[in-house]
Amino acid sequence: MRVLVKYRSMSTSVGRVRNGEIIDIPEAEYKKICVTKPLALEALPELPLEKPKPAPKKAVVKKRARTSAKSVNKD
Repeated sequence: MRVLVKYRSMSTSVGRVRNGEIIDIPEAEYKKICVTKPLALEALPELPLEKPKPAPKKAVVKKRARTSAKSVNKD
């Protein structure tokens, strides 16, 4: 369950969290914290997960034949 921390600093199963951080904790832990500190956490809506889009294929780059870099006309 994703929650927004609205408490100055607190310890959770994720570790120490501070005000403004978004963390993912179990729902049982969320309920337990809300009993003792009702305004400490705000539940965020669960967004549906989208499948990642496949990466675009790179275009094939054809190399052209290079000419010699030496000068042809030497005096």
